[in-house]
Amino acid sequence: MLSINIPVFNVEVNELVLELVQQAKKISDLYEINIYDDGSEEVYRSANRALAKFPKVKYIEMETNQGRAAIRNRMGFDSNYKNLLFIDADSKIIKEDYLSVFLKNAKPNRVLCGGTAYQKQKPVEKEKVLRWKYGTEREAVSADLRNRKKGFIITSNNFLIPKQVFSAIHFRENIRNYGHEDTVLGFDLFKKGVEIWHIDNPVEHTGLEDADMFLRKSKTALKNLNYIADEVVKSDPDFLNQVYFLKRFYAISKWIPTFVLRLFYAVFCSSLEANLKSQNPRIKWFDLYKLSFFSTIKNREQNVHGF
Repeated sequence: MLSINIPVFNVEVNELVLELVQQAKKISDLYEINIYDDGSEEVYRSANRALAKFPKVKYIEMETNQGRAAIRNRMGFDSNYKNLLFIDADSKIIKEDYLSVFLKNAKPNRVLCGGTAYQKQKPVEKEKVLRWKYGTEREAVSADLRNRKKGFIITSNNFLIPKQVFSAIHFRENIRNYGHEDTVLGFDLFKKGVEIWHIDNPVEHTGLEDADMFLRKSKTALKNLNYIADEVVKSDPDFLNQVYFLKRFYAISKWIPTFVLRLFYAVFCSSLEANLKSQNPRIKWFDLYKLSFFSTIKNREQNVHGF
């Protein structure tokens, strides 16, 4: 019936797994929970090893870090049941019927995206406000809105995919750096005619990074997105038109010369980061921060290639 896959890196997942066990037992005996540790520190491994005592829980430790794409592929290929549910380790189950909602909506040629939620209260720690505010305003949106606006975009933190589909279309392991490996998976599914359907069945994202870390990861993801667009999908029009950030960047570039965006980043980068690391970060400034940084990436690439 259901293989639940939780890739783990430096997260303790006992509470998450116990809730999933309780829900799964109420539905069927035909389930498994696979926990693959992808090179965590020993303190997290020690905390998670006890989960292997549960009859339908498999806990495996990788000798070396496999990467986000490879670890998920290995879990999917190793799974025994026809539906694969992937959940990020820094998730909290917030619905009592979480598993049953996925199974009720499952179809053979359909990928289901459950969505993401965030805590209602603003974090006390100033360093975590940016990640929380961005998630609350941009990620925690209704399934109706996601279905109307996101196209082939999926998020790998909370999605269900038939094993038959995953066996044929999975994460591309040549994408080693952080960011947008799930965007490419959605693109590949879309190209093969697989339905991507968003439902209101979120998990709460509990792993709020500090602003410094979130900004670094955002820039790494943008570099990876540029690489994917240019080298992996070879500037495929469907990809450029449906990835919202790229569509917006190229639309703005028609009206604002890219050197203006680069100059803006060079002059105002420090001021923008000061705001984004404050108690009241402005997400519109974050949008501009990313757009101007991406323009800088593109310029460096053109200089390297002699354009």
